[in-house]
Parts: sequence; structure tokens; C-alpha cells
Amino acid sequence: MERCVVSGEQIISSPDWVFHNPAKQYSTRIKRIGKNILFAWVDSDKPVALEQFEMDLVLKVLEDSSLENKPFHVIWNLEHVKKITYSYKRGIVNFLYNAQPPLRSVVFYNIMPGFLNTVESIQAILPSFMKLHLTRDYNSALRITLDYISGEKTIVNDDENHEYEKLKKNFLRAAAMIGWVSMLDQNIQLPPEGHELYPFFSALSFMQEDLASLDMLHTRKKQNLQKTYTEKIKSLDAEISSIENEKQKLLELFEKEKFELKQKLSFRRNEFRQIGMVSRNRNLSLHRLSVDIDALAPEQKKQMSDICDSLLETEQNEKKIDLPLTSTDSAFLSLLQQRHSNLKKREIKICLLIKLNYDNTDIADFYGISKRGMESLRYRMHKKIGLKKNQSLKKHLTALAAMNQKSV
Repeated sequence: MERCVVSGEQIISSPDWVFHNPAKQYSTRIKRIGKNILFAWVDSDKPVALEQFEMDLVLKVLEDSSLENKPFHVIWNLEHVKKITYSYKRGIVNFLYNAQPPLRSVVFYNIMPGFLNTVESIQAILPSFMKLHLTRDYNSALRITLDYISGEKTIVNDDENHEYEKLKKNFLRAAAMIGWVSMLDQNIQLPPEGHELYPFFSALSFMQEDLASLDMLHTRKKQNLQKTYTEKIKSLDAEISSIENEKQKLLELFEKEKFELKQKLSFRRNEFRQIGMVSRNRNLSLHRLSVDIDALAPEQKKQMSDICDSLLETEQNEKKIDLPLTSTDSAFLSLLQQRHSNLKKREIKICLLIKLNYDNTDIADFYGISKRGMESLRYRMHKKIGLKKNQSLKKHLTALAAMNQKSV
């Protein structure tokens, strides 16, 4: 069991009573001496800048020690502390004035010379019921605290009643409240004009006014930026909404076209199956017919041979255009290819459809193209066949079909 060398009281520690700096540069640790004295120190092998006030650590120790809302005292070894950050200063003020712990006294010792001014600023902003003392070492720090607890002595600086020390404390308090918590509207009590410290207080007062003006400008600029970006956000939201609506329309159009294409694909598949069945049945009939022809007389064979040639020609034409044909249609296509051998397979098929009285819309739907695309295709066919502008493609094809029927 560890005991204090000064008071003989038990020293309580816990592995949970430690704060590790995120950058792993140092750790802040706390032990409890007796019932209500917290002993804190910084564990580091070099001077450090404290970055984050250890409020959670202090509250944890108070909770574990059943000291919530009960008076307590702090002794702090500042041996390795060279400075504290602005965030740490704000944390101190938040702890003192917002958390409002029943902290009665603080004793700092082992203070680096460069850190003394900051310590005095902390001393200046303490609430009136909290006392702070600066001393040399642990033993004297503990004796001061024990004396304060027992009521034998109050913590008072030797020069506290001197006018200079009072003005110094007021100056440090004003500077800390301005710099640490941005209290730019508090009144700074100036010494009489002509006093040797008047220029310093006056300069601090002017700085407070300048910072207040800058703060007002910053607030206005922030409000203008908020207004500007709020309007931009509204505009972007409107654009996003418009894009989403357009996206939805395109998706609906896509689904509609997808459905129509599936229907056309199903139609074409059925069409191909029918063509296949017709072709197989025809081939079977031709085979049987060929067998029967062998048993016929020569004249009958000749007649049947011509019929077979016509059927074979029809089948070849069907393969070219992927449509079942009558013998008349087949003969028409043969004549069309003889007259216009430069026509492609699709163009030959379109010629047949035109001859069978299909209009542009029907043919465009059949091929899955637009009506304008069909008109363009028909214009190129008109030129390939060699027709003049005033000549009708349909009339030409009808005349060709009539010519074929007369020859038959």
C-alpha cells in the first residue's frame, strides 16, 4: 500500500486514471491522496505542449472516488509542461465555468519559466471561491493544500494586496478572457490616465474593440456565405430533381421500347418457326414427288419437272427474303432480280412487301426502324432501280408483276 510521505495518507491509483495523448507524445495521470486530493502529473521524457484538456479523466476520478458534487483539491506537477494549446485553454474555461466542479484549491509546482505567464493567466481567471498557489516542489504543495483544508492558512500570494499585483491580475484576466474565450464585450477597468500601466490597459482595450469589429465582419461574411450556399444548394437540389425526373422518364421509355422489341422478337421467332415447318414439309413433298415422277411417262415427267423447278426457285427466293412465297410472288422476285441485280436481300424483300400493298409504317415496324429511316431507304431503292423523280416505285413494281403474269 502506497502512502504519502508528507501526510501519511493512503495513495489510491487505478489503471483507468490515465489520459493518453492521441499523438502518443505524453500521458496525463492522476492519483488520489487521502479522501479528496487529486495529484496529477504528465508522463513524458521531454517537454510537451498539452493539447486536449483532461476533463473526462478528472470526472472519471471524481466518480470513482464518490466525489461528485463534493469539495476537492488538485496538486499538479508541471515539470514537463512547456505550453498549452488554445484548445486546452478553452477546455480549462469550459471546465471551470460550465462543468462548475466544487474545486476549492489548486497548487502548481515545478513550473518552467516560459510557462509561468500562462499559469498566472489561469490564476487570474479562476472564480473567486477557487484558490491557486504556485510553489517549488511536491512536499510544499501538499503542505499548502493540507493547511488550506484544515483552515489554518488561506492560499494568498505574498504580493496580492499590492496595487501592481492587482492591476497585473486584472490585465491577465482581461487578456485571457479575450484570447481564450472570445469575450469581446466585457468591460476592461482602466487605471487612471497618467498611470504607468495605463498605456498597456489602453492598448488591450483597443485590441478588444478591433477584435470585436473583426468578429462582426466575420459573422456577416459567414451569414452571407451561408445564404449564398443555401441558395446554391436549393438550385442544385432542383437540378438533381429535374435529372431524377428525366432519368425516370428515360427508364420508362427504355422499358416500353424493351417490351416492344421483345414482342417483335417473339413475332420473328414464330415467323422463322413457321418458315422452317413450311420448308421441311415442302422438302418432304418434293422427295415424294420425285419418286412418283420416275414412274410417269416422258411427257408427264417434263411437265412435272417444270413444276419442280418452279418450286425450287420459289424455295430459293424464300431463303433469300425469309418469307413464305406463292409461286406468283416467287416468279415476281425472279423477274425483279433479273431486271435489277444490284438490289440487296432486304431491298428485294421490301419490294415484295410494297407490291403486296404494305405501307411505309408497316414495313418500318417489321424491320424495327423509324418511319423516316424507311423513307430514306425507299429513296435509295428508287435511285438504284433507275426511276425518275416523277415515277412511282409502287407503280413500277405493280407493272413488273403484271408483266410477269402475262408471260406466264
